[in-house]
Parts: sequence; structure tokens; C-alpha cells
Amino acid sequence: MKQRMVNIMAFTCLSILLFGCEDEEKRIDVTFELSNDITEKVVQVAKDYVIKNNCGTIETVQVGSANITDHLVDASDEISNQKDIGQIVYRVTFKDNPNVVTGLPEVLINKDNNRVVGFIAGE
Repeated sequence: MKQRMVNIMAFTCLSILLFGCEDEEKRIDVTFELSNDITEKVVQVAKDYVIKNNCGTIETVQVGSANITDHLVDASDEISNQKDIGQIVYRVTFKDNPNVVTGLPEVLINKDNNRVVGFIAGE
């Protein structure tokens, strides 16, 4: 009886480890961990990039809705330099207006120098 209970516990733990992960990427908001100065700079760089590339306007880019998360750059991201693959960067997302066909892109910004390294197309 005791051996059976141990086997069930081991099977349960192993199942949780193998199948417990969700397929969708978990985004951890790091905005609260950043100083206001860094947050403002990162959001401003992202806003300027979106407007410069005709993806949005001053009216559609809602700076107050910006969300900053950590992101591991991979080959599926639209990046300007392949050496950025594997780097952890800031991923800045702006809230979209409800009546748009495609959303604003998510901007990827280098943590060290606040340089835009790429983007993820809006949905």
C-alpha cells in the first residue's frame, strides 16, 4: 500500500513537470521594477519608433497604456541584426484602439543602450 502511494505521488509530480506548462508565453511585467526615468525613456523610444515607421500616430499610441515585459529574442522576431538572437530585451506593448484592423507592433528594445533591435507585428 505504501509503495503504491509513493508511485502515485511520483507519477503525479512527473506529470505536472511534463504537462503542466502552458503553450502560450507567460509575460512578466517588469514595469514596476524599473525606475520612472528608465520607463519613460524606453516608452518614448518605442513610441518614436512606431510613429517614425508609420505604424501609428500621436493619437493612436497611448503612452499611458504602455506595458514593458522581458522578452527573449528569437529567429521569428523581426530584428535588424542576427546577433541579437538569444538576448533578453524589453518588449514594449501599447494598448490598441478597439476599431483597428491591425494592432500596433510590439517594439523590442535593448536593455543596455535603449536601442530598438526589432519588433513583433501587431495582430
